[in-house]
Amino acid sequence: MKNIILSVMALSAVAFGADKKDSVPNAKLSDFKIGEVVSGDPVNLANTGGKAVVIEAWGVHCGPCIASLPNIEKLAKRNKADTIFIGAESQNSSDAEIKEVVKKNRLSYTITKGGVNGPVNFSGIPHAFVFDTTGKLIFHGHPSDRDFEKAIRDAGKPAAAK
Repeated sequence: MKNIILSVMALSAVAFGADKKDSVPNAKLSDFKIGEVVSGDPVNLANTGGKAVVIEAWGVHCGPCIASLPNIEKLAKRNKADTIFIGAESQNSSDAEIKEVVKKNRLSYTITKGGVNGPVNFSGIPHAFVFDTTGKLIFHGHPSDRDFEKAIRDAGKPAAAK
């Protein structure tokens, strides 16, 4: 029975996009699109001023997404000098619903509606994308993945320091 459970867990990890560092597709920030801003500063993905970018696909009605918001907020505040954070609400919620979650969780980073679209297929939210200062995708996966915070630290370093 134990082997069956472990096999199911391993297959689930593959099916739901448990990403390894060496499996990050060759994609750039310019290949991605986000929806309109509902809260926070406007963002131009074509001109990020040499900053790294984190986009997290999340949803108002997603328990794990709501649970991850305090950590994303903490990371956004800690890395605001060199990284732009964007929360891309992906469940077609109303502006009022999104703003209620933003207010309740005291989110200071940019929140958009309409999800995130790009060349990387993923299923399930929350799902985070981390781009370095050159716009290269260096991580995509669940924001509780042990490599997520390391990717954010690495992303904010100038290209010459990598």
